[in-house]
Amino acid sequence: MRVDQYMNWPVLTITPQTEFHRAFDLMHSRGIHHLPVVEGTRVVGIVAERDLLLAAANFGSAEVPVADIMRGPPVCIAAEAQLKQAARLLVIKHIGSLPVLNKRKELVGIITETDIFKIAAGMLHAHPVPRKKAKKAAKKSAKKPLKPAAKPKRKPVAKTAAKRK
Repeated sequence: MRVDQYMNWPVLTITPQTEFHRAFDLMHSRGIHHLPVVEGTRVVGIVAERDLLLAAANFGSAEVPVADIMRGPPVCIAAEAQLKQAARLLVIKHIGSLPVLNKRKELVGIITETDIFKIAAGMLHAHPVPRKKAKKAAKKSAKKPLKPAAKPKRKPVAKTAAKRK
């Protein structure tokens, strides 16, 4: 099982100059917990919701760019890597997500610890990754990092538990 079969794409990204309150608002409105930080097509860092909450406690209402808060360089994984490798990296590095890169080191997706848990529980099924769409998404996010594209549609999980009387 490959990472690109389960990754989330396209990815909502921010730039290092994005003010941290704006990044937190984006996370909250989209229901996500990790944002890759990009300059052009290169991933330069990642910021997690807990990083932004800590920043809010330390900086209050001050306008602080994400560059001052983000963790970098980020731990990334290749799109063609095996899920087992992604899971091991998440555990060993004590992180919650991995930006997924293509062979040209461009961001094409993200995989999170929640995705890995869902796969293990049989709650997330593989989806084909059209290469052209992934390339377009990477270019689009590099040009307009604060404009997210629609989330991919996932197949609903069939309910297997029967009702007991």
